[in-house]
Amino acid sequence: MPTESHTDAGTLRAALRELVALSTIPAAWVGREPPIIAAGLADALVGSLNLDFTFVRLCDPQGNGAIEVTRGQAWKAFPEWLQAHLDVGRFLRKEIVTDIGDGEPCRGLVIPIGVSAEAGLVAAACSRSDFPSEVDQLLLSVAANHAAAAFQNARLRHELDAKLVELGQARHELERKVSERTADLQRSQAYLAEAQRLSHTGSWAFNAREALYWSEENFRMWGFSPQEGLPDRERVLQRIHPEDRDRVLECVQKAVREKRDYAVEFRIQLPDGTFKHIHGLGHPVFSASGELVEVVGTQFDVTERKRAEEERERLRQAQADLAYLSRVTTMGELTASLAHEIRQPITAAMINAKTCLRWLGRDSPDVEQGREAASRMVKDVTRAADIISSVSLLFKKGAPQRESVDVNELIGEMIVLLRSEANRYSISIRTELAEDLPKVVADRVQLQQVFMNLMLNGIDAMKEVSGGSELTIRSEAENGQLMISVADTGVGLLKEQAEQIFRAFFTTKDHGTGMGLPISRSIIESHGGRLWATGNSGRGATFQFTLPITVAAHA
Repeated sequence: MPTESHTDAGTLRAALRELVALSTIPAAWVGREPPIIAAGLADALVGSLNLDFTFVRLCDPQGNGAIEVTRGQAWKAFPEWLQAHLDVGRFLRKEIVTDIGDGEPCRGLVIPIGVSAEAGLVAAACSRSDFPSEVDQLLLSVAANHAAAAFQNARLRHELDAKLVELGQARHELERKVSERTADLQRSQAYLAEAQRLSHTGSWAFNAREALYWSEENFRMWGFSPQEGLPDRERVLQRIHPEDRDRVLECVQKAVREKRDYAVEFRIQLPDGTFKHIHGLGHPVFSASGELVEVVGTQFDVTERKRAEEERERLRQAQADLAYLSRVTTMGELTASLAHEIRQPITAAMINAKTCLRWLGRDSPDVEQGREAASRMVKDVTRAADIISSVSLLFKKGAPQRESVDVNELIGEMIVLLRSEANRYSISIRTELAEDLPKVVADRVQLQQVFMNLMLNGIDAMKEVSGGSELTIRSEAENGQLMISVADTGVGLLKEQAEQIFRAFFTTKDHGTGMGLPISRSIIESHGGRLWATGNSGRGATFQFTLPITVAAHA
């Protein structure tokens, strides 16, 4: 019979073998997923310790769901004794449970993993009478702790892998965004360079000593080569026209002294001798202490605009000269009518003067009759003076002058000038003028010319028409505008001619120049209005134009 010491030694050796065997298991768990670790622990405990039942619960330290594995006989898959304890809550300490079997008596052992079972627990049951011995408890505790460590390592590795994947994705996303941003920036720079080229706009930056930045268009504008590097201040100053150089320097220095933005126009002379007109804007940048850091700005090549302005001024002057010539020509044609119109008040004045002398030359002078004759004479002379004044204005040559004009009054003046011409052809002139018509801001002489052209066109259209010839002039205010119309009962206007007659040199008259209506339309449009013509439903045509009431005339 073996002695008790031999039995204890054998048991100890067996326990050591089991302990060594259990210690090698974690190596097989490296890189495994948590469910595999839990299942491996349960299998190892059942096989190594000859247990009837094993339950393993491993808890995620991050608070995620726990993993549970059961091994053992089917009828003891989840014993009531263990369920009762689990329903109450986690095991906080090691506990031995006795008499838990129905047929064969079993004993159970529950070992928490961690101080408060925060890492899970291991539960085992066995029908051996000595279960759980101290060796069983030691082996279960060691195996449970190994499994908890492996489980946590797996969780950490899983989280690390997830973080690495997330970092990889973040890096990929960052690289993608950097690539997109770089492409956007390059595209924006290309767009900016193209926009600057199309708009002839350059940008630059200078500090107190040297140039910091010049855009591609700025190099092109000033005739410098980018391959030669940024131009220094002296080279830039030498390109500015000598007559403008001091003015530009003074403007920039004053802006820096006063710490404000500036705008200046100047000319530059390129190496090939050509000149450019530049409009520059600058913005001084200062440090917190008030020291000048740099001056940034932009420049516009306004050479074409300057040339267009000069050309527009030449065209405006040519138009004014042509309008003056048209007025002189027209007045020349109306010399006989004007002479007759002026002769009438002068003749009347002479008659009234003789009458006055006769009343006063009597033995008993009739002062009252003489006074009335003198008053009529004054009225006749005033009428003649008004006619001469209107004619002299039409012959006046000079720059357009805008003033407040009463259109109804102007219509009356033109009727006086052209009444004799209308009477020559038995043409009556009728007016329908709105009362209290607002005044407009306009050039009086230019509007006189428009009325004269339209009224003469109407008279010409009725020269060959027999019976009932009438020229009707209307004025009214609507929608913030004056509406003026000149209607005749003449030969009429073909629909296709309604726009042609406003083209230069187009005329339906044998003696016409084709410039009266184009000049008239140009005058009305320069005042912010519109001039057009339509054929009447019966005889004749109507010319209409608008003038703004409250809006100042266009330049």
